[in-house]
Amino acid sequence: MKAKSVYALCLSLLLSLFFMLSACSQQKNENSPKSAAPSAGPAEILNITVGGPPSPPSLPILRLIESKALGESVNIEFKTWESIDTLTALAKDNQVSFLALPLNNAVVMYNKGMDLSLMNVNTWSVMSMITTDPSIQSWADLKGKTLYVPMKSSPVDYITQTFLKHNGLEPGKDITLHYTQLAEGAQLLLSGKASTIVSIQPQITAIQMKNDQVRSIVDYKKEWQQVTKLNTDLPNAGLATKQSVIASQPELVARFQEEYQKALQWTLDNPKEAAQLANKYFKLDAGVVEKAIPHMALDFASASESKEVLSTYYQTLMNYSKDSIGGKLPDEQFYYQPK
Repeated sequence: MKAKSVYALCLSLLLSLFFMLSACSQQKNENSPKSAAPSAGPAEILNITVGGPPSPPSLPILRLIESKALGESVNIEFKTWESIDTLTALAKDNQVSFLALPLNNAVVMYNKGMDLSLMNVNTWSVMSMITTDPSIQSWADLKGKTLYVPMKSSPVDYITQTFLKHNGLEPGKDITLHYTQLAEGAQLLLSGKASTIVSIQPQITAIQMKNDQVRSIVDYKKEWQQVTKLNTDLPNAGLATKQSVIASQPELVARFQEEYQKALQWTLDNPKEAAQLANKYFKLDAGVVEKAIPHMALDFASASESKEVLSTYYQTLMNYSKDSIGGKLPDEQFYYQPK
């Protein structure tokens, strides 16, 4: 933040002082009609910087910016990240107060000693397995097939392998996993060079808009619940802040959390308008985003109330690679708890 920025608490105190002075001035004017009332200067602007990817968890942030949800005196600058290097740079940047990011990246950076605290989980099972092969109706039908999976050694990869094994399919033995880039998998499916892939929203919606024969064959939420015995969805992404920001501006953090939850609900209730914001800020196809929003699994849950599902998720990733979560499960300080 800029050096002249003030804490949210100070802003509220300044406003209270302004109203008190105004009241006193008004009373003085009644006793001395000829005296001039003091004029109040403009409210000092609080500048905050927020980072996020051009994907579902950032949509509520765009609503926050456009609606000025934090007030006219708060200016939000949004910085888009599209690579892990850029995300890491934003996490290290003292000017950045809030970050929308995948949950595995949040814990990796935290375990590396970065100044982060997870505020909420907002995006759940955005991934799915889709196919054009009419013979594939269940897990058993995948035996002997090739499955195209994006992002090797990523949560998408590890979760997919977990589900395959849970359903009796050993990768490399019963089924062949072929790794691709996310966009490449979509191209292979649409060109007919691949019949079954794992992908994520909103790309799945974009694929289905181009080929109505593409259908989902695996409900990742249902599979997650069967594997973990939990009744929650599969967590995917969330919103984090800096522990230093929590210490210096607790009211700002609490307010941002509250307004983000409202903006997320607005996104679900107004997919057309939310899609227009995605087009404005990210140049995404508004038509695709509008149709994808109901399938993006946007749902707000505070991090402090999601410890069980997050611990299970992190343990699932760590079963494949300790590096996937930075070597260990996070401690209590990782989970933001309003004061």
